[in-house]
Amino acid sequence: MKQAPILPSSGLVNTQIPFSSCFKPRLNTDFILSFKPLTSSPLPYKSPILNRIQTMAQGNIKSNRWSLQGMTALVTGGTRGIGRAIVEELAGLGATVHTCSRNENELDKCLLEWKSLGFEVSGSICDVSLKAQRESLMEKVSSLFDSKLNILVNNVGTNIRKPMVDFTAEEVSILLTTNFESVFNLCQLAYPLLRASGLGSVVFTSSVSGFVSLKSMSLQGATKGAINQLTKNLACEWAKDNIRSNAVAPWYIRTSLVEQVLSSKEFLEEVYSRTPLRRLGDPTEVSSLVAFLCMPASSYITGQIICVDGGMSVNGFDPKNY
Repeated sequence: MKQAPILPSSGLVNTQIPFSSCFKPRLNTDFILSFKPLTSSPLPYKSPILNRIQTMAQGNIKSNRWSLQGMTALVTGGTRGIGRAIVEELAGLGATVHTCSRNENELDKCLLEWKSLGFEVSGSICDVSLKAQRESLMEKVSSLFDSKLNILVNNVGTNIRKPMVDFTAEEVSILLTTNFESVFNLCQLAYPLLRASGLGSVVFTSSVSGFVSLKSMSLQGATKGAINQLTKNLACEWAKDNIRSNAVAPWYIRTSLVEQVLSSKEFLEEVYSRTPLRRLGDPTEVSSLVAFLCMPASSYITGQIICVDGGMSVNGFDPKNY
């Protein structure tokens, strides 16, 4: 009796075909697309899809999606560490930047260096923990930028490391005022300027301490947790005014603020053991993210807190000697 042929629609394996040939891809060269470099020709490709991709790519370049040219920015605490890297990143991408510092000599030195690099950066002496000085700072910014501001980077922050029960009332006040109250009030003061620009972006400097427990950082972590929630609330409240709100949350970054604690080789090794990338971060690795969050290219991103931590905040149990 003749065996009936096995049809493809039957779902059965056709044993008449060698098993190994089932894993050999059949190449139909009629459908292979040839990728060519972009040219000035209006229709360089035979494929309508590739022509559309090229048109979009050229449009993206022309629309300055990856540039801050013509934008204005205020960066608090911009003369050292992450703040300085942010100032230089934004200015290097075309923004006109104003920054502030409590240290006049340090600010003057930075302004000279930035001028020599061709950056458009100005500065004010300001202690953002003081209400009157915050108000003076924002008056200066309003005057400089014709009452319009595209970018506000709330970078200033401090830390006091000690067990929770050992904090004095004065230390609690210092951290709450510097890390949260000043940031909250600067947002209030900047709001009319951000709204008037028609395209506003607020970026907060948070910390991984706002997500996970870090030894002797209970109060600092609490202020950063508050910053995270403020980030989300402003993203929703100010969306109607085309103002976006995001935050970056670093782990240990090589700055003067952490020099002392990282001077211990034992402590540094502990940090490495909790960091999958096995190294500290660089200020420019934070500033690049801040710049992206201010660009038109990130125009649909708001309400996000993004960790810049070498994988620390997602690290679980990863024993090295097992």
